[in-house]
Amino acid sequence: MGGDALSARTAQHWFNRFKKGNFELDDLPRSGGPMELDVYLLKQLTEEDPRLTLRCLAEQLGCSHTVVEKHLNELDKPWKYGVWIFHELSQHQLQHRADVCMDLMISHRNYQ
Repeated sequence: MGGDALSARTAQHWFNRFKKGNFELDDLPRSGGPMELDVYLLKQLTEEDPRLTLRCLAEQLGCSHTVVEKHLNELDKPWKYGVWIFHELSQHQLQHRADVCMDLMISHRNYQ
């Protein structure tokens, strides 16, 4: 039948629902679904006070701590040394790293 056809199990499920008189086609609301989160507000909160824990952030945003953790991971903002840290480096930080590497390479060549 192709990839768009219903599986046998799905067809059995719908048959049983219709047999019981349930002709509702919309999905019923259920708990545990994905929660919306204002990522901009999350980023702002962590920049204002990087020492906030997952649970404190979750309380302020009105969601679970696992949702906050998921979005912080997507923002590439890990928890290190008791604060939330971005992995993105500024242009100044990148230039400083390059300068230090060049200095180390030059000093290494001078000692050989």
